[in-house]
Amino acid sequence: MLRDQILILILAFMLMNPVLAPADETPENIFSDGSGPVEIFIFSDYFCPPCQSIEPYLEYALTKLHQSGAGITFVDMPISALTPVFSKYYLYAINAVDSFTENLLVRRALFDIARTRSVNAESELIQKFKAKHIKLVPLDVKPLFDQWVALIKRFSVKSTPTCVVIRPGQAIVTYTGSREISEGIDQLLKVMSDNS
Repeated sequence: MLRDQILILILAFMLMNPVLAPADETPENIFSDGSGPVEIFIFSDYFCPPCQSIEPYLEYALTKLHQSGAGITFVDMPISALTPVFSKYYLYAINAVDSFTENLLVRRALFDIARTRSVNAESELIQKFKAKHIKLVPLDVKPLFDQWVALIKRFSVKSTPTCVVIRPGQAIVTYTGSREISEGIDQLLKVMSDNS
């Protein structure tokens, strides 16, 4: 039921937003970084308290995993009313950056803004981005939202935070909740460290 509501929210958001760039100019999977044999998918909502609490740990751990060659994919799940707007501007901002580190800085800014509940409208979010000197490059978000919907369906994600890990020759593992995710990522860090 919740998953269906989330998908309806995503689709409604996509229909309300005009196309800002031709489809052939939309980068594919700009919310993914790296292409190693280990793939990590992070499903979160900026306004979700458990997502907010685990984000500093994820920033540290995902940086290490990315440096070890893991591919990281972020998927925004619009559980809160303002999340679709935050998601759109996340995509605009990472369309302007060149590195995984900069992607994480954009995420940190959005989580900080959501945590303070200091934004109630799109125009206020734009002002916050300007104040933080975050560059925005608009693009057609519909194909990217479609990819997020496909990933949510593919992994049957029903809540945030959720982390899905795919390793060669291993079963897909799903971790849900801050504690389970941090324990699972800690184990993965150890395995990848032992293998290098």
